[in-house]
Amino acid sequence: MKPSFSFIHAADLHLDAAFKGVANVSSQVAGALRAATFEALERLTQLACSERPLFVVLAGDVYNQEDQSLKARFALLDACKRMRDAGVRVFIVHGNHDPLLETEKSFSFPDNVHIFGSDSVEQVRIENINGELVTVVHGVSHGKHNERRKLARQYSRTEDDVFQIAVLHCTVDSVAASEQYAPASIADFAKSGIEYWALGHIHEQQIVSREPFVVYSGNIQGLHINEQGERGCLLVDVENGEVSTRHHTLGGILWKIESVDISNVAQVDLLEEVVESCLENVAQQLPTACKGVIVRLVLEGRSILDAELRKNGAVKELEERIREGQMESSPFVWLKDIELACKPDIDIEAMRSRPDLLGEALTVADQLTREEGVVELRDSVSELFGSPTSKRHLTILSDEELVQLATEAQYLCLDLLEAD
Repeated sequence: MKPSFSFIHAADLHLDAAFKGVANVSSQVAGALRAATFEALERLTQLACSERPLFVVLAGDVYNQEDQSLKARFALLDACKRMRDAGVRVFIVHGNHDPLLETEKSFSFPDNVHIFGSDSVEQVRIENINGELVTVVHGVSHGKHNERRKLARQYSRTEDDVFQIAVLHCTVDSVAASEQYAPASIADFAKSGIEYWALGHIHEQQIVSREPFVVYSGNIQGLHINEQGERGCLLVDVENGEVSTRHHTLGGILWKIESVDISNVAQVDLLEEVVESCLENVAQQLPTACKGVIVRLVLEGRSILDAELRKNGAVKELEERIREGQMESSPFVWLKDIELACKPDIDIEAMRSRPDLLGEALTVADQLTREEGVVELRDSVSELFGSPTSKRHLTILSDEELVQLATEAQYLCLDLLEAD
């Protein structure tokens, strides 16, 4: 029988990273956001010290190199020292946000920490207290921000007859088509003969393959509205070569997109009550360990209020009023923004068939929401987004975002061409 052991798989800590898309928050929320990634690291450290696994792997993007945050580096150093005192080893590979540069030599980590180099894959053999070989950990770090080497192809199990683990920050082609940092495939993993691949880079926790076992642990703290749900790490148990994983939540701040049907809401003051009630319901459903939640409310349904809400500045004014009424509480609930996905309470199909300028405008806007129209839209904006100046300031829109713009254009046509 092969030795049994456990380890923690974590990645994408992004220590001291700024949260995206959140501005003008209360002092309570601002403080919670600044502390969030560090508190997630603290929870990870507490888990390691209480469970005392054989080791912890950190699969890249521990912090953001571009931020040059000393606070982040000291936090990692202190965490590693505490894990050393608990008898837990730590294995680190660097990713695209924290490539292994010369600056890394400015910190001396304790002897329980092994940071994998960027030249080639290294192997570290791990023995138990009886001197018995338990496992071999393989790893290699990114050497630059734009790592394009197919690093997974450099991995190969040793001849040791034990369960072996690979740590890598990479993009698996079956998971993501964009941001191909250290691109890899399931075939690359299988060819190596290594049983478990502890991956970083994709922030959603997911099992990519079970033979071999390939898994992204996800990030330990969500950083923006599209990173919803509880974030954390995996406690991995290996028993006679068989793998089982347990998720442990580490992130104390949650992000949530909540839909609200306003079909039966006829007045703006009543809408305010509906929104506040929705936020109260969100607060009541938060998990015990949660310190706060940042919410996007999506207003849906056919509504008589659609035109009123689409007036310039109306939604922003409503957001500000809701925030002013929000009491500081623990856990907090903060309204990030309100998104309009509602429709006017009219027969837009009938208007589209009208033989006038409005009918023609609605028809063109509708065509742009279809597959051929999206291609046309992308072609029309390609020059704008392709210029060097625009690339520095604009984010390339996804097909879904282009469709949303075309859909909203229909409602703008209604407001402008059917105004009283």
